[in-house]
Amino acid sequence: MNKLLPPNSTKFEMNYENTFSRISSVEIKTRTFNDAEQAPVQVLPWLAWERSVDIWDNSWTEEQKRNVIKNALYNHSIKGTFGALELALNSLGFPVIVQEWFNMVPMGKPYTFKLFIKTSEDNVSVTDYKELLKVVRAYKNLRSHLIDTTVMLNSPSNLQVNATTQAGHEAEFVKSAGGLHLDGTWALDGTKKLNGVDM
Repeated sequence: MNKLLPPNSTKFEMNYENTFSRISSVEIKTRTFNDAEQAPVQVLPWLAWERSVDIWDNSWTEEQKRNVIKNALYNHSIKGTFGALELALNSLGFPVIVQEWFNMVPMGKPYTFKLFIKTSEDNVSVTDYKELLKVVRAYKNLRSHLIDTTVMLNSPSNLQVNATTQAGHEAEFVKSAGGLHLDGTWALDGTKKLNGVDM
């Protein structure tokens, strides 16, 4: 580094200059502090405060914290919609489907909704459920009410079907348990799955 002091500088000034000339080589990551994906973990609570994140828990994983911060601004722009609710819950690692009252079969009471939580293992604990309800209260609109929460367990195992026949026994299945049945009141147009949830 070039010296900026004049030749008549004191010994203290020269020592001061030599000492602080090394500071320019210290890396300061100020450009990454406002980036949810690159910010240091210690900065994440302050970044969440800056983005007005409504629900925050220090016990969340680093990935959950970064997702919540990353989606905060967009989520505030659509707050009060079911899209905001789905995005907030998906940010926490709860893939959900929101079913509104007019999509229920039979049609539900006006301004009610159900949540279907998709998971690959039985990992939704009581603590997770309380977090989920906090997020629901923060992001739903005020007139809507949650009436049911269902955990949909996806199994990665292979399905094998075995059949046996016995003489003298008959079985008749009228309709599937919990799903829609083909009675002519709805069309097979691809808008609903057979469990009544919208595509």
